[in-house]
Amino acid sequence: MKRKKISLQDIVPFAAFIVIFAFFEIASGGRMLSPMNLGSILDQSVMTIVVGCGALFVVAQGSIDLSVGVNLALSGVVATWAANAGGGILLIPVALIVALIVGVFNGVIVSRFKVPSFMLTIAMLIGVRGIVNYIQSFIATQQVPESMLVLNQPYIKYPAFIVIVVIMAYVFEFTKVGKYSKAIGENETTASFVGVPVTLMKIVAFGLCGLMAGFAAIFSLTSVGGTSQQMGVFFEMKVAMAIFLGGVLVTGGTSAKLYKVLLGSFSITMIVNGLALIGLSETQYSQSVEGLLLLLILFVTILSSKRTGKAQPDEPDTPAALQSDEKQAVGP
Repeated sequence: MKRKKISLQDIVPFAAFIVIFAFFEIASGGRMLSPMNLGSILDQSVMTIVVGCGALFVVAQGSIDLSVGVNLALSGVVATWAANAGGGILLIPVALIVALIVGVFNGVIVSRFKVPSFMLTIAMLIGVRGIVNYIQSFIATQQVPESMLVLNQPYIKYPAFIVIVVIMAYVFEFTKVGKYSKAIGENETTASFVGVPVTLMKIVAFGLCGLMAGFAAIFSLTSVGGTSQQMGVFFEMKVAMAIFLGGVLVTGGTSAKLYKVLLGSFSITMIVNGLALIGLSETQYSQSVEGLLLLLILFVTILSSKRTGKAQPDEPDTPAALQSDEKQAVGP
């Protein structure tokens, strides 16, 4: 049995995480490691990680979903209205159902009508934001029912967060949904040839991404206490930055790993948090620093992927391996 080699592409996310953490720990005079600040970093990373776990399925297929921010806003606004009108418990199912519908819609359009995911989700970002603003012009901003604010308590929020991440990790790493998604990213034509249901997998991937946006909407609503005009604004860019900062290639495939989403999410949060600690969060320099750091990490990641090759011969999730598995299952 061949031992899997650790490539530079796998090391880059860890190295970036350590460098970013060390830099801001030194620059802030040790305040990065304070218990209060570490708790703040974790709390600020929850939503990004949750949505990133769903978006990873889409990115693994070589697509992207830039509508997660407005999906979060739409599902949050509708769910809050439903909770106030029909009972607080409606907040959870309504948020998840609305977000899932948006995600499945994206998947259907991308897979059946061959619309590029970038163009579709940009259109959704603009169009759905208009719908959210229209709805809020009638119902205004609303508060979450007090009974549902208990969901923001640490003894509920963090266990729920861990359960979601563990389930998504299992689905991505150990089920056909995750393996097929990576196979589609490697080579969609070959994946289809060996029997991968490409259309269905794209719908499932966008559906999961939408569902995670629904969970993020619940976390956001119970944390803030209600809706606002700024719900989900630029959140899609934060999720995309976390995924790519973690070392996942824009082409997806076997470069997609869930641990990279975790590292990328914490890294991007540490950048924002660290800039605040050293007094740059409210200046024109903060966004420039974030962009330059992202460009640097992406540049190193691309170089490492060219050196090691995008797919390894012994990688179990490639289309060729899937075809081999099919042949073994059928027999000679």
